[in-house]
Amino acid sequence: MAKTSGMTHAQTVRLALEDDIFAGKLAPGASLDEEALARRFSVSRTPVREAMLQLIQSGLVEKRPRQGAIVAQIDLSDMIRLFEVMSELEGICAKLAARRMTPQERTALRKLHEASVAAYESGRHDEYYHLSRKFHLMVIEGTHNHELIETTNRLGIKLVPYRRFQLSYPGRSENNLRDHEKIMEAICAGEYEHAADLFRKHTNVQGDVLAEYIALGHQEPAKIKSVG
Repeated sequence: MAKTSGMTHAQTVRLALEDDIFAGKLAPGASLDEEALARRFSVSRTPVREAMLQLIQSGLVEKRPRQGAIVAQIDLSDMIRLFEVMSELEGICAKLAARRMTPQERTALRKLHEASVAAYESGRHDEYYHLSRKFHLMVIEGTHNHELIETTNRLGIKLVPYRRFQLSYPGRSENNLRDHEKIMEAICAGEYEHAADLFRKHTNVQGDVLAEYIALGHQEPAKIKSVG
């Protein structure tokens, strides 16, 4: 298996399986055999096992006694509830970050956004996604509140694959960049209420996009209108 630049074999396997699950190639209940997957990706079972653990953490895969790992059923109502909670948590994070980020942290956030724009414009999609995720993590860290950071990141792990997938929708990456720029500017200007409102809406839109995708029966992204 050709490893994507800057990524481990486990990450590459995980992303490929996420794509298969969201595309419907791996249906709910489908068995995921470590040995078969190792052969498919031409890797040892160790990175496959690591990828499976990450997928179990995110809720896309579940481990059942005597059945092993299988693709989980995506519950639309559960997913919507997760995004509702995350939108409120990230709204609080943006508010506190706008109050507490140091000048150095604000500069780093701006540089990170500029790197995201460069990655997107040059077509480096995997790098763009990872920088986009890092933007969220940097805002969360900017709260300087360990309890809030731990709680938000714990929930964020479950949303990682959904957030990555929704960026494949027409217009979503561009809208994502615009949202991040507005959030960054509000945080850097210390406009904490505005930053909170922007981040809350940003996360809610992500949930709306995925809810539409699942409700429409896993159609190809190009066939579904852009949201937000």
